[in-house]
Amino acid sequence: MTSNPSTQPGGPAYPVSRRPRCPAYVDVQSADDLMPYLESVAKRPYTPGALHVTWDLQRHEKVLLRADNWHDPMVIEACERLLRQYECDYEVEMVDRGPERRFDGHDEIEIFLGLTKELALDMDRWVQMDKDGVYDKVLWGFGGPVLAESKMKIGRMPFITPEMLASPAHLIPAEVLAAIDDWTDRTIKGARAVRITDPEGTDLSYPLPESYFNDDHTEWNGPRAAEWWPQSPELMQRYMPGHIAGRPLFMTEEPGVDAINGVIAGTMNHIGPYPRIMMQVRDSKITSIEGGGQFGDKLRALDDQTKDIQYPGYPGPGLMWLFEVSVGTNPKVHRPRKNYLSGWICGIYERMRSGIIHLGFGSIITSAQEIEAAKAGHPTGHWHVHLNFPTMTVETVSGESVKVIDEGRLCALDDPEVRKVAERAGVDPDIWLQEDWIPAVPGLNCEGSYQTYAVDPTNWTMTELEICRSYHPLFMRMVNAEPAPGQSHCH
Repeated sequence: MTSNPSTQPGGPAYPVSRRPRCPAYVDVQSADDLMPYLESVAKRPYTPGALHVTWDLQRHEKVLLRADNWHDPMVIEACERLLRQYECDYEVEMVDRGPERRFDGHDEIEIFLGLTKELALDMDRWVQMDKDGVYDKVLWGFGGPVLAESKMKIGRMPFITPEMLASPAHLIPAEVLAAIDDWTDRTIKGARAVRITDPEGTDLSYPLPESYFNDDHTEWNGPRAAEWWPQSPELMQRYMPGHIAGRPLFMTEEPGVDAINGVIAGTMNHIGPYPRIMMQVRDSKITSIEGGGQFGDKLRALDDQTKDIQYPGYPGPGLMWLFEVSVGTNPKVHRPRKNYLSGWICGIYERMRSGIIHLGFGSIITSAQEIEAAKAGHPTGHWHVHLNFPTMTVETVSGESVKVIDEGRLCALDDPEVRKVAERAGVDPDIWLQEDWIPAVPGLNCEGSYQTYAVDPTNWTMTELEICRSYHPLFMRMVNAEPAPGQSHCH
């Protein structure tokens, strides 16, 4: 184990014990190569809201597959072939987003400022589609809430490229993913306080007061969830599989209750890397924003623009409130290597990897309060910092200290009962409960200067991914990486 990070703002990063890891790149040649992965997710039992892909296809269902022109045609071809195999009455709806764009981390600002309207329209359309009974199932999108209780089932469609589909992440048995999610959610909800540290400089602590929970600490507060999420209260009261909340996705109007305090620091969000940012947090309000390059500049401008606006449901004015602490739970998710930062081939996918925390601040996505603010003409949206090597420790209601994540290793993966579930599912836990991908970050888990990396993480990340893809043995030696466990079993 390593020592705790400095709690001083801008304190030095410290090395972590987890070596880089990645499988060799496999160049998918045809839709035939994608079918085993699609057949796997087609058989997974449907789970409302799951970021894991759980299509649960049935013969002769009426299905809408929604994608856009940034999806690889080979992926769409394979999906159509699967729907034909199931004899589904299906339609493919393709949205034209224009030419595929090259993004960087600072582009998250504009993308998420526009997301509230887009997702609100999606939710309205889903409600109408459910009433009309046109489809049994829609396969649509790769994140955010869905209608939890409806006749029409809404599954994810995160398969942008063949590489993102041809992954063992989509072969893990559903019962294994459920066991990982259940352990993580149960452990967090059995807590009264949380501390999160990360070698890039994050150090946050916050309580989980009784008002956040139902009577037995097994679910978040039901009436509060219904107030914020009238379209999916049951889902938000429980959890979204693959996206386990470290605190409820609602805020308290009474000042000081949502008492997240400390420092956020990092170099990655849902879109891509950016120069290291550091933000002070006091009672969940971001009180200062330092660094971050263009991402930081845009956040500071938004903070100034909204500092006097009272957003619905928040304990004070301004938009920059930290509300989201979400934990990824799939050990086989890998950052895409080919054409990274082009279109949707970006950081939003990797947030699902087990042990990665993403912190979200701004308005709470598709909540009733966010929609109310948008209708009032206020800027709405939320933005992120990813933590690749966090340590998350909870203090239980009985006073015990329990680790949920240790340097980016989700502790559920080592739980004896989770391992037994894997064995009963017929997979080797020594392979399937190990991460395939651990990023290489200079000064943290491979040689080099973190300070140099932090000035321009996009340069390193793009170089790393290209060498990993094209010269894999060289990359492994260069960063002293270890092979992905059981790689021959995964392709």
